[in-house]
Amino acid sequence: MKKLQAFNMVEIMIVVCLLVTTVILCLPIIFNNSKEARIIAGWKRLYTEAETNFEVFNVGDMERIQSVCSSNIEDKEPEIYKIIAPYLNIDLSKNTKNLKYYHYRFKNGAQVPMQSNVFTKRFAYQENGNIVGFRWLNCKCKGDEPCATALFDMNGTKAPNRIGKDIFGIHLYRNGIKAFGAKYTNDKLERECNNLHSNGMSCSEYYLRGGKF
Repeated sequence: MKKLQAFNMVEIMIVVCLLVTTVILCLPIIFNNSKEARIIAGWKRLYTEAETNFEVFNVGDMERIQSVCSSNIEDKEPEIYKIIAPYLNIDLSKNTKNLKYYHYRFKNGAQVPMQSNVFTKRFAYQENGNIVGFRWLNCKCKGDEPCATALFDMNGTKAPNRIGKDIFGIHLYRNGIKAFGAKYTNDKLERECNNLHSNGMSCSEYYLRGGKF
């Protein structure tokens, strides 16, 4: 009987150890999934707000931008940025000194080339601590030509700072905004966003449509 009881205790200890090990191994995955879910939920809320904001923008301030575009100002982006900043919920009162060294990459780790329309060095904070990057592209934009790009780092300065992971973006058009990847079908969005070697651009639209990470 003593041998049987001892054997049962050994079995119980083994089972307990296995359960503890399993929990320890699963904790990082659970934590990471929760973090990603929070980031995506925040992105969805932000996009909805931006859509509403830019409906008002097209009624009120597009003419002001056209005035800047037709002016003799050599560097027009800073003036246009001042007009658009409130619609991106940018807090211009926050010091952006520490953003001087902020860097971001594509989802696959590749650097964003300067010639890309999602490259920018103009960063600011939103009131909630998100980072916004802005780049004015074209004063003569028409139809499906984007006028500007805005990037939103939903994780602030914390890593990974990757497009498609914690950074999502929109193109601003004359008649509204669209998320990166909006032109793709659901199947293509899924293939692109779930591909480890992709640049992550399509994830902005993919998660808005309910895509899973």
